[in-house]
This record gives sequence, C-alpha cells and structure tokens, in this order.
Amino acid sequence: MTIYLNITSKRQKKSKTKKIIIIIAIVFVLLSTAILAAIPFMVMPMFLGQRFKQEQFSSIDFGIQSERITLTTDDSLSIAAWHTRSENSKGTVIILSGIQNPSVTAFFGYSKMLSDNNWDSLLIEMRARSESEGDEIGLGMTEWLDVKAGVDYLTSDTNAKDLPIVTMGTSMGGGTVIIAAGELPEIDAVISISAFSSWPDMFVDNMTMFGMPKAIGILDIPFINMYMGFHFGFDALKYSPINGIEKLGNRPILMMHSTGDTQVPYSEFEKLLNKANKNNINVTTFIREGDEHFVCYEQYFDKPNQDIEFSQTILSFLSANFP
Repeated sequence: MTIYLNITSKRQKKSKTKKIIIIIAIVFVLLSTAILAAIPFMVMPMFLGQRFKQEQFSSIDFGIQSERITLTTDDSLSIAAWHTRSENSKGTVIILSGIQNPSVTAFFGYSKMLSDNNWDSLLIEMRARSESEGDEIGLGMTEWLDVKAGVDYLTSDTNAKDLPIVTMGTSMGGGTVIIAAGELPEIDAVISISAFSSWPDMFVDNMTMFGMPKAIGILDIPFINMYMGFHFGFDALKYSPINGIEKLGNRPILMMHSTGDTQVPYSEFEKLLNKANKNNINVTTFIREGDEHFVCYEQYFDKPNQDIEFSQTILSFLSANFP
C-alpha cells in the first residue's frame, strides 16, 4: 500500500509539474505574441497619419524653367507637379523624392542635367507633402496613383504622348516608381535609387541593424502586414517593389544603392536584385561604397552632372535604351 501511495504521489507531482510547464509555455507564447503585435502599433504611427511640410525650391535657382501644374489622382487628390521641357525632347523622366525630405523641388538639378541631354522632366510632389493634398503617406502603396496621374497627364500632352516615359525615384520614391511601372505599361523604363523591397522587410532589416535579433523581426512580419492591412486595406498589400519588379517584363531598370546606407539597408537592394534576376528582368546596377543614401555625393546634389560616375550611369542608361 505504501509503495502504491508513493507511486501515485509521484505521478500526481509529475502531472502537476507538467501542467505548470504547459501554463508557463502558454503564458510565454501569449506574452510574446502580444509584444510582437504591439511593435507595429508603437512604431508605425511615426510614419503614418501625418503630413510633411518641406522647404520649397525654385527651378530658376537651378538654371531651368518649369511650369507648375496640378495633377488629379484616381482617388481625387490634387497633386503638385512641375514640368520642365527641353529642345528636341527624347522623352520625359518622372521624378519622385522620398518619405519626408527633401521636397521633389530639390531635384531641379536633376531636371537641368536631363534637359541638357534632351530629356523633359515631370517632378511630382507625392501626396501628403507640402502643396499636394492627402492626409498621410502610403509607403508607396497609394503613391503609385500619383505617378499614374503623371502618366495620364503626359499621355494626353501633345508634345509628350508619343515619347518614352521613364520613372526615377529615390528612397521611398525609388520603390514607388517600381510599383507604378508594375501597374502601368505606359512606363518604358525605371531608375530606382535606394529603394526598399517591401515595408515589412525594411522594418525587419532596420530592427536588425539596431541590434534586435533578426528572428524576432521575421516573427513580427505577419503583425506588420496585419497593421498595414487594417490601415490601408488588405488589397493594398500587393503594391510593393518586390512584387512590382517581377512585372517589368522586358522593360529596363537601373537600380542604384550604396553599401553602407543607414536608411535603407543594402540588403533591400540585394532582395530586389535577386527577384529581378530570377525573373530575367533587364536590370543594370550601380553600387557605391559608403553611406550615400541619395547615391549622388551630397556636395554634388544640386548639380548631379558634376558627380561624373553617378550622372554618366544615368545618362548612359537612357542613351542605351532610347538612342
């Protein structure tokens, strides 16, 4: 009897210990899930739900004339844009900036460089920035509609409609032009500078860069997508550069990035390049050492033609594809 009681007591203790372990595991999983779910709610409001005011620049200060126009998007927003024209135009380059600074008007130096080489430009101030309408940025998922408004404008312009359209963007703009090209066959080529592959991927890469284990970031991706889905609508999640680049077909893309970029990590460039290569996309690359988010050296930003390696890469890409 004593032996039986001892065995029973041991079994009860083991059963109790097992229950405690299970409870602890469940609590750990629930707490971990709650923390992962909370991260997007803590971080994403830094980017969403706000407008950005930026310093504005005049094209005259860059030695080029421009026409201020207003574009209307499919979702009824008025978007500020500036059209520059050149003699014997070969086509138009649509130019976008990034999430916040600088304004696209800071890129009139690029317009001057392009104009000197017989290219028009259409600088588009994306939604929720300065003179453009809109309540918040959309991480490229909504801004591609701003590009579409620009394409619609050009295809109805007597002087531009029969000429090539190239999209060029930096940072978030670099991702947006890829998304737009994936959706709009009217775009003939893309120049993407310092683009991210998708917002969740960049979120994870930045978390990793600041010391958080990558595994935690990867586990957080479903919660980031869930947050963005509820915020923008789940249909919007399909609009990402990593999805857009595989839709380019035989249209050429120039991808530019710096190896030490602390805003959009170089790993984002590698993901886009891998997807392009897997889909046999006609891709040209330009890689610059160091932390050069705009790839063009800062001292030449106003006059990018003076950054010989950078400017010649862009102009050679245009000449090779549109002789």
